[in-house]
Amino acid sequence: MKTIPHLIVFLLGASVILGGCQRMQPIYSVKGHAIPAAAQKRPLADIERAIFDAATARGWNVDRVRPGLMQATQKWRDHSATVNIVYSNESFSIDHVGSSNLKEQGEQIHRAYNKNVHALEDEIEKRLYRVGY
Repeated sequence: MKTIPHLIVFLLGASVILGGCQRMQPIYSVKGHAIPAAAQKRPLADIERAIFDAATARGWNVDRVRPGLMQATQKWRDHSATVNIVYSNESFSIDHVGSSNLKEQGEQIHRAYNKNVHALEDEIEKRLYRVGY
């Protein structure tokens, strides 16, 4: 009788571990990430510079499309990802544009894409905090 609860615990643990190894994930987008209050008072050019510097520090090639919009592409090995970074004095967003060799299927993509977008978001946030002080 004691083996059944142990088997259930084992199967639940195994499913959690295997689920964490999933290569495909929903595409991560950053929507309306707030700009730190102190940085909101700075000129838009300062915010643009902080975002540009953050992206290039993380290995993204950045093109300024117009004020408030940049397009960034990151290439590694035979993979690439392109995002739009929309920004204002109040917030920024990172939207998926396209990818190559990241197994993109509908709203699913390889976890490496999400990891890189999370790292970009974190770096932008750090640099925007510095802009305000």
